[in-house]
Amino acid sequence: MIEPLAENVDAQQKALLAAEGRPTLTKLIPAVAAYTLGVIPISREEEGVVFATFPGICPAVREVLRRHAGAPVVTVEFDENVMTFFLDKIYLKGQGSNLHTFKSADFLEDPAHHEKLFSAKVEKPEPSGSQLPFEFLALCDLHLESELHNLDRPQPARLESYRLGEFCPAFRRDAAGWTIWAQEALDEDVPLLLQFSEDYAGEEFYRDLSAVVVKAWPHVIFPSEVQLLGIGREGELHVYMDGTEERIAPGRARTLGTEYFLVRHGWRFRRRLTLSVRNLVKARRDEVRYAPPFRGAGAEELRRWLATGPA
Repeated sequence: MIEPLAENVDAQQKALLAAEGRPTLTKLIPAVAAYTLGVIPISREEEGVVFATFPGICPAVREVLRRHAGAPVVTVEFDENVMTFFLDKIYLKGQGSNLHTFKSADFLEDPAHHEKLFSAKVEKPEPSGSQLPFEFLALCDLHLESELHNLDRPQPARLESYRLGEFCPAFRRDAAGWTIWAQEALDEDVPLLLQFSEDYAGEEFYRDLSAVVVKAWPHVIFPSEVQLLGIGREGELHVYMDGTEERIAPGRARTLGTEYFLVRHGWRFRRRLTLSVRNLVKARRDEVRYAPPFRGAGAEELRRWLATGPA
């Protein structure tokens, strides 16, 4: 059965449709492992359990599968689009999964990590909430950078796929004080307004700037390694970054970072995250002015967003 599947998309689809109807087969691995390792079991043969895989998976994935199955395994590379479609159809069903991360690139070779590869990551730091008095509002200029690289299937830079998201500044300070761009004043139960910019590079190309109202905690910045846990009485921002917590006082610029490895679709990735608190202010609500969105938000903010002018 194995040979006719190679580079035969029609045969691959038929094999995966048949596997979908055999729950005793598909249940050999949980959904999170199918997603991370990039495999779908399709049959049992004399040679062992046969898994359809994404093209060019990390060789160590085969050993992980062998340990899990307790039997020989055979892997057959399927078309990437076919695998993506059936992985969602059989396992994910439109739902995401939080993946475990690791501190070294050889995590697949370490049996101590085996259990994590077959389970979803639970990362729920305890929020501290808001202690900021209602007469104040915290304004934070927050910037996230993410750099993602595929270690097993390096991709050339694809600048044609660079995407610009929305451009929606939240506030500006001038000689007259703070101006917030909003249709109406923020409610008193909103303690924090973010001017949140994102910059993705490597395997991803994306840039975005948005105004974000925060009143529920934790507020997830990047699932799930970067979260805002609360705002203190003096306006200090309580930040969670990949297992560590920081409290950042108003008036201080602060940069936090982390680097880790993960596996997705059978390929290992290295991700580097950098979170920069560029400005954090505790402002009196009665001293903040409001203006309709985008009025006065122009060249100054756009230059900063595109990194073509002073920060």
